[in-house]
Amino acid sequence: MPFHLDPLSRRRFLQGTSALLLSPVARAAESNTTETWALLADTHIAADATLEARGVNMAENLAKVVKQLVAEKDTLSGVVIDGDCAYNDGQPGDYETLFAILAPLREAGLPIHLTLGNHDDRAVLSKTLTQVGDSPVEGKHCTIVETPIVNLVLLDSLRFVNKVEGEIGPEQIAWVTAHLDSTSDKPSVLVGHHYPQPAAEDPTSSDEPARITGLIDTGDLFRTLAPRRAAKAYVYGHSHRWESSADKDGIHHVNLPPTAYVFDGSRPNGWVRATFSATSGEFELVALDPSHPQHGEQHTLKWR
Repeated sequence: MPFHLDPLSRRRFLQGTSALLLSPVARAAESNTTETWALLADTHIAADATLEARGVNMAENLAKVVKQLVAEKDTLSGVVIDGDCAYNDGQPGDYETLFAILAPLREAGLPIHLTLGNHDDRAVLSKTLTQVGDSPVEGKHCTIVETPIVNLVLLDSLRFVNKVEGEIGPEQIAWVTAHLDSTSDKPSVLVGHHYPQPAAEDPTSSDEPARITGLIDTGDLFRTLAPRRAAKAYVYGHSHRWESSADKDGIHHVNLPPTAYVFDGSRPNGWVRATFSATSGEFELVALDPSHPQHGEQHTLKWR
């Protein structure tokens, strides 16, 4: 399973390699038609909570988001932090500070799931957490969070610590394939840190190969997803940009904003309120700056 922080006030049941969340909200979803999750990415928390990067105090930003999520706890099924949880190279103190900032979410009864980005360290995070379950894929930390409405397929795209590119890998792709082949009646939303980056289809001999900063095996992953209709969307971070699109096969691509800093000062940071149903996903930006023109922007994505 991936790295997770259990809520302190709700029971959580594990079934095999999947995590079935039976919180009050999730149980209510059994009779409802939608459920809502908080999606975060690129928190970049350092051991020193006073550290700033690009003019931003990352710990303060995350603490603001946590306060907002606690206020919405009665309508949220859980929280996913989609990679680059740590500041630079996944030091133990980074994760200790991260967990301290996230503590109010656990106290509020919200389960938290973490995926890995290139600024994380799989081994360090494993040692920092007191409980880490077995993963269905050796060398990766991945799982399926099953809910009454949607399957959240949490992927591990970390290739090398503090190197920009990511990789799903053949074993993890095979695991995703087996999951999608076994389910057809519930949407599957895949969540991984790195963005898709297809290679050039017809390079000439004089072309320099493009620098890969996203998934080095984008083609392998999406060739697997395309014919498997249960795969509805791929959600990622990494670029510190908020946007969405759809590919030629109808799979939606949702790029989460960072809670930390942006690379382009005109873009928002914050988090996304994701509401899922059997037929669509609604992704709403909650910007840390409520005066930002994109604050409250919604993307309603119809499932293929």
